[in-house]
Amino acid sequence: MSDQTESLRSHEPLSPAAGPLPSAPPHTPAPPAPEDGPGAHPGSAHPAARPGRARVELRVHGVSGGQAEELLDVEPAMRVGGDGLAGFFRWRRGADTETVPGVRREIFAWGNLTSGSASRAFWLLLLPFMLVNVAYWMRPGRAGRNLRGTARVADNVYGAGIRLLALTLTVLITVAAAGIGVDLLGWQCAAGLGEECVRARPWLSFWASPDSVLSAPGPALLVGSLVPLALVAVLWRLSRRTAADYEVVTTSAPPAYDPAAPLSHPDLWRNSEIMARLRSAHIAVALGVLALLVAVPALLYDLAGGAARPWGVALVGVLGAVALVSTASVLVPGVDPRWNARADRLCRLLRDAVLVLAAATALYVLWPRPGWTAQGRLPGHASVLNALFTAQVALVLITLAAAVVLYACARAHRGAALRGMAGPATAALGALTGGAFSAVLVYQGSLWLSGCRALSTPGRDCLVLETPTVYSWLQLAIALEAVLAVAVAAVLAVRLRRSARAHLGGVTEDYERSVRDRRTRDIARARALGRMTEVVPGVLVALLLPAAALGALVLYSILSGHLTPDGPEPAAVAVAGRVRVVAQGAVSALIGAGSLLGGAALAALVWIGRSAYRDRPTRQAVGALWDVGTFWPRVAHPLAPPSYAERAVPQLVARVARMTREGTAVVLSGHSQGSVLAAATVWQLPDDCLGRVALITHGSPLDRLYARYFPAFFGPEPFADLRGRVAGWRNLWRTTDAIAGPVRMRSGTGPETAVVEPQAPLPDPRSYDALPGEARRPEILGHSYYTDDPAYSQALRRMLTELEEAYQGP
Repeated sequence: MSDQTESLRSHEPLSPAAGPLPSAPPHTPAPPAPEDGPGAHPGSAHPAARPGRARVELRVHGVSGGQAEELLDVEPAMRVGGDGLAGFFRWRRGADTETVPGVRREIFAWGNLTSGSASRAFWLLLLPFMLVNVAYWMRPGRAGRNLRGTARVADNVYGAGIRLLALTLTVLITVAAAGIGVDLLGWQCAAGLGEECVRARPWLSFWASPDSVLSAPGPALLVGSLVPLALVAVLWRLSRRTAADYEVVTTSAPPAYDPAAPLSHPDLWRNSEIMARLRSAHIAVALGVLALLVAVPALLYDLAGGAARPWGVALVGVLGAVALVSTASVLVPGVDPRWNARADRLCRLLRDAVLVLAAATALYVLWPRPGWTAQGRLPGHASVLNALFTAQVALVLITLAAAVVLYACARAHRGAALRGMAGPATAALGALTGGAFSAVLVYQGSLWLSGCRALSTPGRDCLVLETPTVYSWLQLAIALEAVLAVAVAAVLAVRLRRSARAHLGGVTEDYERSVRDRRTRDIARARALGRMTEVVPGVLVALLLPAAALGALVLYSILSGHLTPDGPEPAAVAVAGRVRVVAQGAVSALIGAGSLLGGAALAALVWIGRSAYRDRPTRQAVGALWDVGTFWPRVAHPLAPPSYAERAVPQLVARVARMTREGTAVVLSGHSQGSVLAAATVWQLPDDCLGRVALITHGSPLDRLYARYFPAFFGPEPFADLRGRVAGWRNLWRTTDAIAGPVRMRSGTGPETAVVEPQAPLPDPRSYDALPGEARRPEILGHSYYTDDPAYSQALRRMLTELEEAYQGP
């Protein structure tokens, strides 16, 4: 008999008092199991019947959590039959709001941290920053300071490589904004084309008209620089404001730190000092690069005319030096408060110095230069882009090498995704996404400004505005990504069908029904969908193929000498010239398709952002992305979306610690991402609170996702430490759940592992056929409504019993 059949039979109602459990509405708590049911502790009385001690079930919701009233189940009416389309309702009684009689229910609602404000929707534009920041935490080696020798060097190299890659993304988005404001608008349109630009865009007459004082190259460059300046100011302001909003007062009692559980480190969620200095460094480098882009054209003109001003050369040299020192400042490790304080003062000084140098650059560029005219692209723009993409390729390779060494020398456990290479892969995906966003913004900006369509002929149909050739390669990558996405979807569809057929036998055995019944096929398909998470590493590798091709292009261009200051050859010419079987027209068509797809993606982001301002469900759907991606503090990219855990975990710790010190028995219940917050909370509890809290995780990604993709912080050894900190732990999961799975923890000192109880999955659905009084079969729940399952109330009763025993002592 299979484990699924055993689970089905072990969770059947034992008496009519339990009610028709499988038909319980999704938003209504299931009736409690009888006192002598499977959840009762042998030889003990009902936990809720013990007088004198308060008991709290503290629930932490998952992604896109709803309103507090909805989560608490305190609406005046409750559905007792049917479904959302047609059902039976009755007034809710007080007992209906308690999973176990006499146990108070509390909800920690943290969803507004990611989806409460409408402005959160525009965090989509910061997706590359988030990916690189997450990659920092995905290192395959053990976390902590106890690494020695080669492993310690590799760990430092990995962190430094990710931080430098994050810095290149800040510069990349600044250079993209400068490409629109300084290059296209200021240099090519206002100072270069002049009257033609005014005819195409009359609203630019104040700037580009020949009789306007702003149309001279110097003033045109400065006015155009307002676009990237505004972007940098918005990023700086957003980072400072969110840091203040998410800052909390931490407790004076530190957690019980154990190197086996890195999330128990007392400073893990205290990231304000590190983020402040990193923010200053990023702003300093971004402003420094922008000042160089504005100053270089004037300097080149002075040098070419033989009238070089010594202070101009010195200014550019000092700007470059300050930018280099600011770049080096991000490499200071954030482990010593004294180093943090000194680095913070240095970064603030560098940032202020760049502001002064930027003002001096404005004076230098405005200096009269008779005969200075603008032609072609902005000098130096393509060179900066070449250096950026070359640096990104080199940093990804360095990070990959460091990850290989870490996995070989100091791997945390054997279950890491992609053999520990998920971190470098995510970093490369972030860099590719940042490059694609930049290419889309600049190219679409050039089309809009010139009046061209994607397939128009510049010069005959519209203005001639040039963009760096490297952007054509990124547009080709966008088209290839679209082709790969279609191919991956087709492969996944075939794999899903095969997996569903493979599950048919198990479904027929568990429910003893015919394989020809549609219900059997639906359940088999749901189980197959629940196992599809295992293909994510393969999908990630497939989506990185364009990034690998771009990296190979950079390496080839460097080795062959084709990487000129003006950039690589256009993609259509280079591909057709190197690969004879590929027609230049076909590559040009792919580039055009990439520009259209990029423009459509940009329009979709704007539409989603506008919709989210008016529609809370849309805002919650967008916020779900940040629920998963912004759990970790911003230690790599300070301008990424803020970490909600920096606010949520200390709040949970303070609440739970206060209740336990007052003698309240607390069962911490976390669903999905909420289970990760619950685990992080237990790891941060002070020593006097340990063993006074019980834990229930349901639909939890702790093992299936977090242990695989963040092996330095989650895995069998940390989970064993977590089990030792609580009075009891139950983990509920379903085969049909694509997120959750069993949690494996180290058993003793050997390599053996044990599974957190219960080992078998919950049956889903609980009944194959419709129950008495119902006209529809119970739905397949998958990742939802764990708290309505009778196994949840049984687990809660068991945890209350173990808590009572913990308070009474041996």
